[in-house]
Amino acid sequence: MRTAGWQRLLWLAPLAGVLGVLAGCAAEPRRPAVAFTNEEWPLGRTTGRKLTSDHYELYTTLTDPVLIDALPDFVERAHARCRALIPPVKEPDGRMRIYLFATRSQWEAFTRRFTGERAETFLKVRNGGYSERGVTVIEYVSHAVTFPLLAHEGFHQYVYHHVGENVPPWLNEGLAVWCEGQRWGMYALADFDPGYNPSRKNQLIESLQGGHLHPLSRLLETHAGRIIEGSSRSVLTYYAQVWALVLFLQEGEGGKYAAGFRRLLAALGRPELEEQARAGFIWSDEAEFNFGEAVFRAYIREDIAAVEREYVNFIRARFLP
Repeated sequence: MRTAGWQRLLWLAPLAGVLGVLAGCAAEPRRPAVAFTNEEWPLGRTTGRKLTSDHYELYTTLTDPVLIDALPDFVERAHARCRALIPPVKEPDGRMRIYLFATRSQWEAFTRRFTGERAETFLKVRNGGYSERGVTVIEYVSHAVTFPLLAHEGFHQYVYHHVGENVPPWLNEGLAVWCEGQRWGMYALADFDPGYNPSRKNQLIESLQGGHLHPLSRLLETHAGRIIEGSSRSVLTYYAQVWALVLFLQEGEGGKYAAGFRRLLAALGRPELEEQARAGFIWSDEAEFNFGEAVFRAYIREDIAAVEREYVNFIRARFLP
């Protein structure tokens, strides 16, 4: 199941503090770590830049040369990280496309052309972007918002092109948020850090202390398209929780679930994923098959209530001051 790009959009929240200083310094920037070409991209009355690297064609109307030079390095390193996390099952026919617009009006004009009859839905998105049909389209807001968004939507783009659509929504979104965390040097990405995500951490603390956490069963059975029908707090809590769930499955309980989680990642995009999920469902007392929950039961643990207690304890120990 794949959640439509616009439905994934409302995860966005202010991410102040995620990035270090990037642009605006007088010193000469360092040489980019990856090879890319930089050529003109005509766009109506505007001339943007087309940046071509090994796996991407990145079209942008940004004008800051330091920022422009940082983009190919960032997306290629993010791509390599996705490949290490989930081995590709297939390869795209050509380079993946990203559009990064300097202004809201440019983003809106492109979105109207690109999404056609569905444009009004996409245009409701504020301060963000989307991935649609394997193409990522982003409105530049600030370094602290845009680069985590590039990593988030870049993960969805990678899944679309290299894995396929049959990824449990809780895992698809949880890994996308996991990919957001990053630390920067003066001019370029220093490293990705999945555990460093201040806004997600703050949302977890607020929801835990306020008693607003979603039950684990709801995280597993639903998707972002349903969650956004609720309040903004519910939406932000959902994304923070699926991020924490991925961290828990990797680290929690002394690594108790890490092996099963690795098997789950290795099975994504392959027939055995649904085969294992349905095989477990045959012996289940559940009345209706739910893919996300069935996958969790097959690869992690059948007793979801027991996992939930461990998961909430992990959140308390890891994130409460």
